[in-house]
Parts: sequence; C-alpha cells; structure tokens
Amino acid sequence: MRRLIIEVADREAAGRRFLRAMGGERQGEFLTFPSLELLHRVLTPARVRILEALQGLGPVGVRALARELGVDPGNLARQIKPLRELGLVEEGEGGLVVPYDEIRMELVIRKVA
Repeated sequence: MRRLIIEVADREAAGRRFLRAMGGERQGEFLTFPSLELLHRVLTPARVRILEALQGLGPVGVRALARELGVDPGNLARQIKPLRELGLVEEGEGGLVVPYDEIRMELVIRKVA
C-alpha cells in the first residue's frame, strides 16, 4: 500500500528525517509544509474535495470529474494544477488519478520542555 503523509514541520525536523533516510532508515513518503498557513493555502477544502472524489472514482477525465463535483471544468483544471505540481494527482491510463492508496494529514503540537 502506498501511503503519503502530509505534515507541518520545521526545517530541523525535516532535516533529521533526511539524515535518517541517508543512514538507510526507511522514512516513507512525506509532503512537508513549513507552516499551517501554507498548507491551508495550498490544500484548500476544494482541493481536498477533488482528492476525495478521485479516490472514489478512479481514473477520470477533467470534464467527468467536473460533472461529478458540479463545478466548471476550466476552474477545476486550475484547481488541479497545484495538486499535479505536488504529485498528489497524476495523469494515468484513463484519466486523472491519485497515486496513493492513502493520504494522511498530521499536525503535531508539542509542549515545549
């Protein structure tokens, strides 16, 4: 099963994971944002809805997806563009697909020692 974890983490945390990976420790697939604000700007509710629809529909064209979501195909294409740039949506055989079986979003809030 291919799983992506979307997280908010600072550079130090991302750097530590990178070093563990360089040491041979499997880290999984991550998409890391430096702030919650940026994550919310990029992964808007409309874009999350697109991901959810694609997971449920399987490979589908933009027009068919627009019909399913009840949105304008041109606007949908603009909403999909950043998802493609992040690797969250790909063009597969038969249309657009999410290349992950599961996408998780993690936000960790820790008490400062």
